[in-house]
Amino acid sequence: MKFPRRLPLAIIVSLSVLTLSLQAANPAEANTIGRTIREMPELSSFLQLLEKTGVGSTLSENTSASYTVFAPTDAAFKNLPKGTVDKLLDPRNDDRLEEVFGFHVKELAEAQIFIEKYSLLRMTSSQFLTVNYKKGMIGDARFTAKVFPCSNGVIYLIDSVLTPTTDDLFQRLQKDGRFTIFTKAITASRQGKLFQNMHSLYTTFAPTDDAFKKLPPQVLESLFLPENDERLEDIIKHHITESVFAYGKSSGGHRSLGVSDVTPFSAFGQQLNYKLHGKHATIDGAKIIETDIPCANGIIHVIDSVILPAENSLLEMLKNEERFSTLTRLLKETGLDLPLAASRSQYTIFAPVNEAWEKDPYKSLIKNHGKSLTEALYGVLARHVIVGKHVSENPKPYNKLRTIHGAPIYLTQDEGKSKISGIRIIESDSEAFNGLINAIGSVIPDPMELPEKDITTVDAILFVQKSLKEGSALYAKGEYETSWRSFSRNGYEFLSKYTQFSSSSQSNKLRAVIVDDQPVAQFAVEAWKSRNVFRDLLGELEQREDRIVDSYLMQIPDQARFGR
Repeated sequence: MKFPRRLPLAIIVSLSVLTLSLQAANPAEANTIGRTIREMPELSSFLQLLEKTGVGSTLSENTSASYTVFAPTDAAFKNLPKGTVDKLLDPRNDDRLEEVFGFHVKELAEAQIFIEKYSLLRMTSSQFLTVNYKKGMIGDARFTAKVFPCSNGVIYLIDSVLTPTTDDLFQRLQKDGRFTIFTKAITASRQGKLFQNMHSLYTTFAPTDDAFKKLPPQVLESLFLPENDERLEDIIKHHITESVFAYGKSSGGHRSLGVSDVTPFSAFGQQLNYKLHGKHATIDGAKIIETDIPCANGIIHVIDSVILPAENSLLEMLKNEERFSTLTRLLKETGLDLPLAASRSQYTIFAPVNEAWEKDPYKSLIKNHGKSLTEALYGVLARHVIVGKHVSENPKPYNKLRTIHGAPIYLTQDEGKSKISGIRIIESDSEAFNGLINAIGSVIPDPMELPEKDITTVDAILFVQKSLKEGSALYAKGEYETSWRSFSRNGYEFLSKYTQFSSSSQSNKLRAVIVDDQPVAQFAVEAWKSRNVFRDLLGELEQREDRIVDSYLMQIPDQARFGR
């Protein structure tokens, strides 16, 4: 199946805004953003700000880059308190003027098909701005439905002036009114400086007062006792993570929650496990009830429960759940319970529930194993224990892991469902202080697969051909995102199984196109790029195979060399 020679018209139109800067070499003649604003009577107030700022000068003169401008109309400025504009234009307030104007400008031109996919924008002022294009909202303003393409970007008209916040995370929480216990706990734990640090960006998962009141009264009171200072500090640190993790799509190079292979770690040092349950999401089991509240040094997600750092070991967690009683007993009988109780190493356990052990051949093995078959039982259990923490809720599409006895085991995700060696994971990423537990409904089989040293270039070629056929068929149906994700999954599988047959440069090209960098509307382009890399990879593998065959034939002079 061949790809069409031309990209779909919708993609060409959407990308045209991003390439307009290439069409006008002379700024004096170009239809720049600055020039366009000067010719729009309804933007005369915004023009005053533009002409006094460095960012405004760039918008007028620079055609080598592209920008998105959210321009308030004159009617929007009239709604401001009297004297606000004059105060901004006062030379003594130049820094504030630059900040306010920069809060209306985003680097890179964004067409509507991109803007409507974002929930958070990073502006040239380095601050964040919420956006919901489908509802016509950006910050506290509304889009007026007028969009103006320019030679170096695009202008959106809005009905209110956007005001950048100067509040840090702690100040924003204090002013909200819903977080009095949380802010009291931040102060009592002496972590205020962490939430007020303006030299980095953070994401705070903020429990409301109602969330704290879910705790037993004696537990809540005990948190503020002097003897529990360290415990309170650990809890507060577990509600904040460095870097921005938006709930939806985010511009500016920041990652979103739920993206494959993205797992936030709290300032306490444990990971924060994000899960999507239908229409709502949780972080470490707490429901996220409000998202992407921007602050001067990051964002806030509101949660309905306090999230506590893990205190139990893997073995203690297994013992505490009746559904794992059979597994717990077998671990003890084989001695595998010892490492799971220790804190020196990290493990990931794929834990079969009791019902899984009721199926043969495992039922018979458990019943009759005695001393002679303990080794066989150990082998069965060992393929469920992986060294290190490996997140199963939002992993890469294909992961080759190693059990504690060295056998390969495959963690995959397809259509949001995670599996280990083909077995669906019932409940993922329950965290202990020394690892993660994933509940599964079956015992993992241990087929003797082809030894890795016996895999050949032909196997790699057949796999790439299959990948091209699958991805191309999906692209031909117009299923561009599915096509790209198919190439992505197969790319990770190739790197896991066959990377020894490709050059380092070709492997690096493959890694670059399969990573989930959160494209919002360019799936046809992403799929096309992936297809080309797979095609180049196939060519390299076929040349390698030809050289191997030629070398073999040179050693057999009587063998026919042509027409093979």
